[in-house]
Amino acid sequence: MYPFDPHTYLFIARHDRELHALRAERRRLAAAQKRLRRDELRVQRAWDQLTASLADVSVSEQRVLELARR
Repeated sequence: MYPFDPHTYLFIARHDRELHALRAERRRLAAAQKRLRRDELRVQRAWDQLTASLADVSVSEQRVLELARR
């Protein structure tokens, strides 16, 4: 029936299930880390764009104030 005694068979079967679950969890974790890195890059680009836009607005405000003083 079993290639070896039932206790060994059940131990190996349980170990295989746990190993499969562990590998699946590692795959999910790797995918989540990949999404996190992508989101961090997206946030960094948005922050850089916002900073550049605020700098442009500041320069524009200075020009308007200079023109108003003349």
